[in-house]
Amino acid sequence: MAARAELIAIQQRLVEELKESIYDTVGRDNDEIDQYYDEYRREFRSGYERAASRDEIIQRLMRAELAYFGDYHTLRSSQTAQLDLLEECARRGRRIILCTEMAHSSDQQHVTDYLRGEIDDEAFLWRVKWDTKWGFPWKSWSRYFLLARRHNLPIFGINLQAEGDDALHVRDRYGARLVSALTQLYPDHLVATVYGDLHMAPTHLPGQVEKELAEWGVKRRSVFIYQNSETLYWKLVEQHLEHVVDYLKLRRDAYVLMNATPLVKFQSFANWQHRRHISLAHDEDELEFIGDTGLAEQVVGYIRTIGDFLGIELEERDNFELYTAADLDLLENLVKRGIYTAAEMQALKSYIEMAESAFFERARVLYIGNFTVANAAEAAGRYILSAMRPVSKEPVAARDEFYARCMVEALAYFCSKIIDPGRAARDEDDWRQVLQRYGRRRKLGRIQRLDVLTARLFVKHKEYERRVLESGSYAGPPGKLFELETDEHVALTRALGRALGERMFAALGEELVSREQIAQAMQDPIREPDVSRNRYFDLLRALAGQTRPTSTRHKRLRSFDE
Repeated sequence: MAARAELIAIQQRLVEELKESIYDTVGRDNDEIDQYYDEYRREFRSGYERAASRDEIIQRLMRAELAYFGDYHTLRSSQTAQLDLLEECARRGRRIILCTEMAHSSDQQHVTDYLRGEIDDEAFLWRVKWDTKWGFPWKSWSRYFLLARRHNLPIFGINLQAEGDDALHVRDRYGARLVSALTQLYPDHLVATVYGDLHMAPTHLPGQVEKELAEWGVKRRSVFIYQNSETLYWKLVEQHLEHVVDYLKLRRDAYVLMNATPLVKFQSFANWQHRRHISLAHDEDELEFIGDTGLAEQVVGYIRTIGDFLGIELEERDNFELYTAADLDLLENLVKRGIYTAAEMQALKSYIEMAESAFFERARVLYIGNFTVANAAEAAGRYILSAMRPVSKEPVAARDEFYARCMVEALAYFCSKIIDPGRAARDEDDWRQVLQRYGRRRKLGRIQRLDVLTARLFVKHKEYERRVLESGSYAGPPGKLFELETDEHVALTRALGRALGERMFAALGEELVSREQIAQAMQDPIREPDVSRNRYFDLLRALAGQTRPTSTRHKRLRSFDE
């Protein structure tokens, strides 16, 4: 099977397995929800009209009087996309009223008090019973209040508690009465409603709003903003457009934002379920040591999938303990157990602050800072890389350590793309934009300063890469590139590695590199002299359609450089 076809099959299998797992948890036999879901999916079955753009959607929002934003509550990028559009509309002067499902209308006074700064976060969350009445991450949802404060936007809660077989329709009718009333009270505003995506089918909440307005003899210009339709995602995949198109026009008054794969979307819900279960069971806010439970099993599944795709057989797929950022004593415990020294711990601490994932080989500890599909898949890749090479404690030259780290980052990132092809790494243009935006500013935070330094060194290394490919000589690498502090070293090697991994994954579909070449690179003794540097540039040559120079002159230059 061709690589692309097999990757698509992997995605579809993982999505179906995840959906089955979710169904097993939340139950299957709910006729109302099933019907509701079918009515929602019907919107996408006939496909889309054409690709659209962010500016086109904003222009439509600027002219509309009603906007329906379909939200997937556990997916942070879902809220981010909505906030981006609303922020731009407010910046351009559109007056906006926010109607949200996250707040119940019975708590409106608390919402108003919080917006006015009369109560703080803790008091607001307690008064509205956030955890029991809503329960989704405050860190993500609090951004709507920040938006409202920046632009002086009112927020109205339109949710209510409803039970019984007709609960979804009851909530739709109730919310519709409030939304339609607000369009009368604020006729010159955009009434923007952020509600669960299933409620946003035209026959659901919007249909109820239309009925309410019709009783008053009123019409409003409406626009629908859906997100991440699974049906449309697979249509884009068929057309090789899933990494190209971010905005779709569904019909005259409806658009779809495509910012997450189905796997990422459903995994966000599964992660939320898991964390909520742990929190309720153990009265803890965060997930700590996971051990051999659900999320660890998920990583093992990713290890198996990546290995099968690359034709790699591992003796053990689960020889690790899994930890997250919530386990604050992880590194100290590894020192107490005599696995790492105190000096090594300080270097690891600097590394762990920068990394989304890591594998501590000596301790057999797999660390995932934030459990997302991308981070978990990248961690799986790190485990495979470790399993295919002997553990090395010997010190190596700074240059060899630099390119070894670049290759680990490139290959781990490549592995993550097998599971989550929707993620994207910064390329040279992106880093040049960082320099243009922040390069001359004097007052920058620590992360921005590190970003600027990484951008400068990334661009310098790319210029060096072009010289090497043109001349065949490794002479003249950027000065002090191999003598960076830990955070700078991690940031730069990660940036270079991910950029290479991104290109490798794209090249796999174009047959510029093969799965066998990737698997061979994963077996390299990466800390031996020149091995990683040679592999790094050999891959660049393959991506550029070149072969490694073999002339005597090239060999002499390499020797001089060494």
